[in-house]
Amino acid sequence: MGIWERGCNAISIGLLLLVVQASLQAEEVEIILTNGDRLKGELVSEGELIVLKHAFLGELSMANRDVRMIERPKPQPALPTHKVQKPAVAKTNPIPESAAKAAGSSAKQPGSIDRAIQAKRINRFVDLIDLDAWTQQFEFGMNSQNGRRDKVDFNTLYSMRRKIQNNDFRVLVSRFYGESNQEKTTDRIYSNFRWRHDISPGVFYQSDTEYSSDRIKEIDLNLEQTLGVGYRFLNRKALKFSTGMGMSSRYRDRATESGETSYLVDLFQDVDYRVNNRLRLTQEFKLEVPPDKEDEYEYEFRMGMTSKVNEALHLSLRYQLEYDRSLPKDRREDQRVISSVGVDF
Repeated sequence: MGIWERGCNAISIGLLLLVVQASLQAEEVEIILTNGDRLKGELVSEGELIVLKHAFLGELSMANRDVRMIERPKPQPALPTHKVQKPAVAKTNPIPESAAKAAGSSAKQPGSIDRAIQAKRINRFVDLIDLDAWTQQFEFGMNSQNGRRDKVDFNTLYSMRRKIQNNDFRVLVSRFYGESNQEKTTDRIYSNFRWRHDISPGVFYQSDTEYSSDRIKEIDLNLEQTLGVGYRFLNRKALKFSTGMGMSSRYRDRATESGETSYLVDLFQDVDYRVNNRLRLTQEFKLEVPPDKEDEYEYEFRMGMTSKVNEALHLSLRYQLEYDRSLPKDRREDQRVISSVGVDF
C-alpha cells in the first residue's frame, strides 16, 4: 500500500470519527420534567446540570433533580458488513398484478389515515370526560340562628380538577343563599371553567369562562370570557405562584336595564401552597378595568385554608371579597367568611 493510499485511509477514518462525534453531541432527545412539561431539542451536556438546545428558545439549562426522564431515539439495527449469498429459491407463481395493485391501494387509502386521526381525537375526548380520573370535591356549610332574629345561611361548592400533560383544567360551581326574618339576604350562583395550557417552562396561556347571577344585586345574568397569558414565578411541588394578564368580554343583563356588552383588561394572580399532606393554603386575586371607563373597575380577592381530616373528609375556611364600582353604591361590595365540611372523591 502506497503513501497516497495510507493518507486517504487516514483522512477517511478522521472524517468518520468527526461525524460520529458530531452526531453524539447533537443527539435529538425529549426531556420530561417533574412537572409534566416536555421539551425537544439537541442534548448539549448531561450531568448535575442538563443543557438542551431548543429550536425556538435557544439553550436551556435545568437542574438534574427537575428532570424526570430523558427519552432518546431507539438505535437502528446495524447492517451486515459482509456479503450474504442469496440461496437459490425455486420460482413460484407470481401474485397477479391486479391483486398487488388492490393491496397497495388499500394500504395507502387516505380514508384509513383520516379514520385513525379521528379515532385518536375521540380517545382524547373520552379520556377528558372520564369523571373517575378527575379530582372532585363537594363542600357544604350552614349557619342557623333563632331568637330575636331568625337567620339561616347555607353555601355549597363543587369543584373538579385534572392535569393532562401540558393542560390544567378546573371547574367550580357554587351556590349562596340566606334569609333573615323570612326576607332574602343572599341569592347568588357562580360557575367557572378555567383551562391553562403550558407553552414552555413557566409560560402558559389561559381561557377563563364565567357565569354568575345575583338576585340581591339585581343581576339576572353575567357572562364573561377571558383570554390571557401568564407566567409561573414558582412552580414547585409544594408552592406555585402565577401571575398574568388578558382581555375579557362581558355581557351583563340587569333587572332594571337591558343587556349590555363591555370589554375589560384583566390582571390575575394566584398562589397554591401545600404546607404538608393535610394543610393547604390558596389565594387568588383578579382585577378588571374597562379601558374607556377606568373608574368602573372591579376586583375579586379569595383566600382559603383546607385541612384534611382523613382521605375522604376535609374542613375548609374561606374569605371572599368582591367589589364592583360599576354597580350602585349600596351593591358594590360583597364579602363573606365561609366555613364548610367537604368530601373528596
